Amino acid sequence: MLHASEAEERRAKNIIWNAAGDYDFTPDFLSFTPEGAADLYLNCIIGAVHRYYDYRPLKDLFVRIGQLPDAALYEGLLWFGLAHSVYPAAKEDRPVLETLRLEYARDVVSHSRPYWDQELLERLQTAYCAGLLGQTARLRRREKRIMEAVLFSPSLDSRAIADQMVHILKEFFRCRLPELHEARSHRVLPFRLGIAALHGRPAFVTRVHSEEDGGGVHAPVTLTLPVLLARSGKQTLRSWLETNFGISVYTSQEQEELERMLCTEGHRSCHLHVTRGEYRRTSSKAQNSFRQAMLFQKERNLSFHHAHLADHMTAISRMTDQIRNVLQFDDGEQLYRARSGRLIAARVWRGIRLHDEKIFAGTTPCEKGNLSIDILLDASASQMDRQERIAAQGFIIAESLTRCRLPVRVCSYCSVNGCTVLRIFRDYENPQDNKRIFEYCSAGWNRDGLAIRITGYRLLNSGYENRLLIVLSDCSPNDDHRYSSRKGPIPFSYDYGGTHGIRDAAAEVNRLRRQNVGVLAVCTGHEKDLPAAREIYGNDVAWAGTEEQMADAVTYLIREKLRRL
Repeated sequence: MLHASEAEERRAKNIIWNAAGDYDFTPDFLSFTPEGAADLYLNCIIGAVHRYYDYRPLKDLFVRIGQLPDAALYEGLLWFGLAHSVYPAAKEDRPVLETLRLEYARDVVSHSRPYWDQELLERLQTAYCAGLLGQTARLRRREKRIMEAVLFSPSLDSRAIADQMVHILKEFFRCRLPELHEARSHRVLPFRLGIAALHGRPAFVTRVHSEEDGGGVHAPVTLTLPVLLARSGKQTLRSWLETNFGISVYTSQEQEELERMLCTEGHRSCHLHVTRGEYRRTSSKAQNSFRQAMLFQKERNLSFHHAHLADHMTAISRMTDQIRNVLQFDDGEQLYRARSGRLIAARVWRGIRLHDEKIFAGTTPCEKGNLSIDILLDASASQMDRQERIAAQGFIIAESLTRCRLPVRVCSYCSVNGCTVLRIFRDYENPQDNKRIFEYCSAGWNRDGLAIRITGYRLLNSGYENRLLIVLSDCSPNDDHRYSSRKGPIPFSYDYGGTHGIRDAAAEVNRLRRQNVGVLAVCTGHEKDLPAAREIYGNDVAWAGTEEQMADAVTYLIREKLRRL
């Protein structure tokens, strides 16, 4: 029997294939309701685009747009226009679309937020849907011009639509699209899907990669995260987060206070969600695809670990021994002598000649003071191709530190719909929970600065005297929620990515270091990512190809940090 998510995935594909009149292609896009059911209207639109247009120019355009910082906005505009242009032809074959579109329009208008709280796509779709219902909605002059440009004429073919979209991006957003060969040299990330902007009610949309997109074929349910419309409201967002990621460790009042303290400056419109991955009893795993995805990925992580068990255990033993040495010795001088523990060969003669019983190194933890270590794993979609390896690396580091009797906390972070999610796998007092790290699963974006800020707040309030933070990340901050600035007389905002994202993450790292928190990083990306990593973390960055090399590099950084404590 299929899981509900698998059944709905198949249903979504069947709706698309039926609307397209073609069963010989793999859809690039699927749409689901918050309950995990295939969305009838949006999947019909997807299928209709395949039926009435040559999809190849559109596919190429989506690939190119997917590399841009504001890809979600631009893809949304493209799908907004496609839904408008394909509707007349699709309605001729499927009169029921008229009813579905009106239902959709009523949902959009009924769920619309105040104008000043809406993003551009929300404003456009609210105005458009209000017009379908014979109503009016507020739009500024520039927004009206964008609306007029993006509502493609039904007489245009796909190449003309692609050309018009390129012109729109250039005229209104001063945006240069990468050439197709440039775009295909990178992996197109999921979740930057504008089709969600077509729907007024909360809609789940996933993208399925093809080989032409620069990646292999992936199962959308097991390897991607759906997108929730921001228009659904804070309470709906909170409920959705708890359903998919687990209930918060904070009460509602504590949550609001936390966001008042930390979601400030460029993050003031963001939210936080801290969870241990625990769900309410009334929550069903079968009701949402992302929980199924996490379970699926956990099995993959464990399989990878078992397949490389010998290498991983060697790395753990090596790392444990080296860290124990730095905890017990400083430049070859003994810091802790005891009557039992690890034998010190150089002192054996004292036991024979001087009857000195303290010829052992005590195994009591760290003589550097009261020490805690936090491990933070980047769980954004950019890590999708290396989830198993990151889970293994996190486990190796945590297990090694645990064997040294050090208090360790391990969390992952990602961002979705402007909310940074911090998932706790194991806490300081729970050394038996190291294997929960294999529940690691990548999804969404990564707002590194805010993730480091919330982690820093929690470790600074942990009660430990000395604190060390180890971040495993590709060091490429990127979020679809913009970074706001109020410097100067006119407020403005940046795309959270590239230079701005790196600077924000670096500022948070420096802020922690000024508070005597040691921060180091393991670059999980490629060698080309190291310059950005060093801009954020300075020289405290390790990068290595194998788990054993990673363990040696991390051990060296930990050793240097501990000696400075």
